[in-house]
Amino acid sequence: MVAKIILPYFGGGSAVWTACMLFYQSLLLVGYLYSFCISKLKTVYQQLAVHSVLLVVGMALMPLSLESIATTEISTQPFFDIFTLLLLGIGAPYFVLSATSPLLQYWLSHSVKSVQVYRLYSVSNVAAMMALFCYPLIIEYNLALSMQVWMWSGLYIAFSLFNFYCLYQVYRNTDKKTTEPVQTAQSKLASGVNIIRCIKWFLLSATGVILLVSTTNNLTINVPPIPFLWTLPLALYLLTYILCFFDERVYLKWYWNLMFSVVSLVALFLFSIGSQFAITEQICLYLVVLFVACIICHGEIAKSKPGNEDMTLFYLILAAGGCVGSVFASILATELFTQYYEYIVGICLVFVLSIAMEWQKQQGKVERKLVYLNVVGCLVFVSLFYLMQSQFNKYNVYESRNFFGIIQVKDIVNIDNPQRRLIDGYTSHGAQALAHQGKPMPLSYYRPETGVGVMLNLMANNGSGNKVGIIGLGVGALAYYGQAQDEFVFYEINPDVEYVAKRYFNYLTTSAATIDVRSGDARVSLANDYHQNGAHGFDMLIVDAFSSDSIPQHLLTREALALYEQHLAADGVLVFHISNSYLDLRAIMSGIEAQSGLQSRYFKTSDSATDTDQAEWVIFTSNMRYLADPQVVSKSVPLREVSQNVIQWSDNHSSLLSVIKL
Repeated sequence: MVAKIILPYFGGGSAVWTACMLFYQSLLLVGYLYSFCISKLKTVYQQLAVHSVLLVVGMALMPLSLESIATTEISTQPFFDIFTLLLLGIGAPYFVLSATSPLLQYWLSHSVKSVQVYRLYSVSNVAAMMALFCYPLIIEYNLALSMQVWMWSGLYIAFSLFNFYCLYQVYRNTDKKTTEPVQTAQSKLASGVNIIRCIKWFLLSATGVILLVSTTNNLTINVPPIPFLWTLPLALYLLTYILCFFDERVYLKWYWNLMFSVVSLVALFLFSIGSQFAITEQICLYLVVLFVACIICHGEIAKSKPGNEDMTLFYLILAAGGCVGSVFASILATELFTQYYEYIVGICLVFVLSIAMEWQKQQGKVERKLVYLNVVGCLVFVSLFYLMQSQFNKYNVYESRNFFGIIQVKDIVNIDNPQRRLIDGYTSHGAQALAHQGKPMPLSYYRPETGVGVMLNLMANNGSGNKVGIIGLGVGALAYYGQAQDEFVFYEINPDVEYVAKRYFNYLTTSAATIDVRSGDARVSLANDYHQNGAHGFDMLIVDAFSSDSIPQHLLTREALALYEQHLAADGVLVFHISNSYLDLRAIMSGIEAQSGLQSRYFKTSDSATDTDQAEWVIFTSNMRYLADPQVVSKSVPLREVSQNVIQWSDNHSSLLSVIKL
């Protein structure tokens, strides 16, 4: 819920969820550290008293307030901006939530002799998994964000009151003068924590989180960053904990290691050519790989868990491993790698840890066979990865990675018309002929016969001195249409894209128009411009901002449209690029038409022998001169002819499930 609230202010990309995961893992570590420390107090009575005070503080901070989000300024370190924002907004209540589960299990081990407290860990994860599925399928789809915040605040108060009841029952049934937990025969056998076991827990926990975060990143390269796709990997990650801690027999070592050797090859093909699979195939295959890998990690953790007396230390080490894994996958990997290689690192770690754990035992023939299986599997995986990457990267001219994603510049020379392309994720975001002379002709979605090309040429034919706003820079191909005395203002959130457009492509430098590239989120920039300097008066405003095939929802809401209309000239044209492999945005366009009262035209330009990219553009205007132009009439149709559904989004309520292509 909170990730969805802050999404518009940080570019609408999946990295927002990754940053939220880092916050989640970090506060989980702090909460578990608190649980470990409080369990060392002299008596259970003192422990209950301290935690009761914390519960009261958490309740006093309700209802949840996130008003500071609207005034957030994005710095050059968005991860830390998000972390600080979440810490100030929900840090205290989440700290209470993270500390509660291990403490209740620890106290229960004092008062109930026959209970298997580790099974409560499974139960708590079942509840978390149910909530994860309920949010995107029921809550997000039906409730506005403001109502969601109030509902969460109410549930948190109910949670706190129930905790007071649990603390009272623990107080009644526990000897207040002791801190020693009840030990069953099983827990006594499991005691004897040493440094090797602690390192094992730490590394296995870190590996699971690395795979969780990297799977989410890879899964949302080409598909929109919606909560449903965020929560699926996390839910499956929790499911492996549930199964392994509820019944250790779920983890059949030979079976799951053999399965992993097979699915590791699936992971390799997904990493290299994932865009060739349909969206449902990508989701299913990524989740299968994650499930098998996490079953191994969490199965090994469950089989080596300690007795009740070391429970809080055990959870603390798991949280520390998870936090370090999240830091690696969220921050360090962005600095170390130019692609999502942390996914490959996670797969290799599963192999290496499986080998190390079996090599340490060496008990019997089966364990030796498992070592050989994992050694061969790891060598095959690494060898194939090297061969495939050397082929896929041989056309690379430049590649970079930052908070907003991965971009590559490739020279494609093995085609009839050699091109230089900008690739964001796996999707081409513009191209330029390598053999061009003088001013390069736009290719791909921006060629003259597409909707945007037709409209920009019409505007140029009606005179110079036009002002055009463009949300999304790409390679700067639209600058080609600029004439002398025109002004083209580009809004681009990713600084690496601006660098590439100026360094590796010629559209900006050869344009006759005055070019102004402004950094930052377009909607935030336009709002600031309006408040500081008034309306731009754009003759044309083009919305072409997407990261790979994922589109930020906050650029398509009722409030965003109102902002666009403020900056648009009276007879100006509003243009949307809606080409997308995974989303059908025509119903959203119909909603914009209904809200604006402007007339619409839908352009669909098919691929050709010289250009394989199919382009879909929608225009909105009240300018009858444009609407009656023969080119517009021949190349477009009214939007209502291709879309009967009408969907209107707002900042308070939107769901991409309503437009996703399945």
